[in-house]
Amino acid sequence: MVTKAFKRNKAQEQMEAEDQGPTAESVAAPRGTHDILPHERKYWDYVYENAATFLRGWHWQQLETPIFEDRVLFERSVGEDTDIVQKEMFEMKVRGKGAHYVLRPEGTASIVRAYIEHGMRSLPRPVKLFYMGPFFRYERPQAGRLRQFHQIGLEAFGSAAPITDVEVIYITHLLFQQLGLEDYTVKINSLGLPDERKEYVALLKSHYNRHKQKLCRDCRERLQKNPMRVLDCKEEKCQQVANTAPQLLDHLSDDSRKHFEYVLRVLEELKIPHQVDGSLVRGLDYYTHTVFEFVPTGGSAEGAPALAFASGGRYDRLVRELGGKDTPAVGLAIGVERLIERIKAEGIELTVTDHPRLFVAQLGDLAKVMALEVMRELREAGIPFAVTLDRDGMQAQLKQADRLKVSWALIIGQKEVLDKTVILRNMESGMQEVVSRESVVTELSKRLHTV
Repeated sequence: MVTKAFKRNKAQEQMEAEDQGPTAESVAAPRGTHDILPHERKYWDYVYENAATFLRGWHWQQLETPIFEDRVLFERSVGEDTDIVQKEMFEMKVRGKGAHYVLRPEGTASIVRAYIEHGMRSLPRPVKLFYMGPFFRYERPQAGRLRQFHQIGLEAFGSAAPITDVEVIYITHLLFQQLGLEDYTVKINSLGLPDERKEYVALLKSHYNRHKQKLCRDCRERLQKNPMRVLDCKEEKCQQVANTAPQLLDHLSDDSRKHFEYVLRVLEELKIPHQVDGSLVRGLDYYTHTVFEFVPTGGSAEGAPALAFASGGRYDRLVRELGGKDTPAVGLAIGVERLIERIKAEGIELTVTDHPRLFVAQLGDLAKVMALEVMRELREAGIPFAVTLDRDGMQAQLKQADRLKVSWALIIGQKEVLDKTVILRNMESGMQEVVSRESVVTELSKRLHTV
């Protein structure tokens, strides 16, 4: 397969120079990635578990696709002239001829590919799918932009009705409310259809050509290939030029305008905070009609425009462009890292339900065996516990129980094994009592108020 070769610019060369591999003295995570440490895991579990339960409750079905795909999939969907395809995809070295794989930079194209490949068109419509997982883009790491990032995405196939646009926005809004978020609004715009945009693109190009010297280097290149992408640039000088650019909303057809007005009317009726932003175009080729972003209302701490933590839109022609039959569709992706930052910024306290409430301490080989049997019963009863089976010193184990701030310690020694009993120690008062081995789970449940 012959693929297009792209020239590297100075920014790419500089990034490559900065990406030094590990030295003999130290090994670190690759630049632009991060480890999810145990104390941070609670945020990820909170988001993923709530999202999966919530979306299944609305009868969205989960689909998982490979983290790498053939490059041509993104050339045809995202667009050959986009920054993603030209500069930001991680290419894979593969054995064999004809294979040209990349790590997936976004989720929609893969979901559309799976929808076509597995004949989902025959399913009752609309087909509602969601996905969770990592994505990859080679760009300069900075706040809110990583090279490996995670998304939760929704994609609905088979409905051209504007109410489906509203549904995707509405259930995302409800999910965020369930997570405890309040400080955000939905920025929204309409791109109409490609055929309607021709006259507008000519006007836009003329406007930007008059201010070409004020644009960043990337936008000067975008102006030649796809002028609408200049509107999406986050550079301050480019945004200033965008503020005086003609508005696409003034050039929509009657049908596209009615579609958009319906969406706005229902959002108003549902009391979803939103504002029309004529400069919102999203950076991908496949969007049509409604596009939207969830953004914090307070901006960033540095005063810069706040980054969207969820965004999406309608893409009625993408299924056909990738080889399927004409199928309208709308979707959205939530940036998990950015969402977690919003949860922290709004001060939402998380209750860790699996924090140990009990420490199992043991002394001797027979006690270790009995402890394992007791732990199985504790787990079946839903009582979270901690243990360090490799330790024998009782004092060291009880100190560990103190550090974990558990309410009770369950102590098993050689005598308890022979007597078929255990000792329950109240870690606050220090009081101890002996209970029978058979009744230990029942007694603990009473003391921990789990029954």
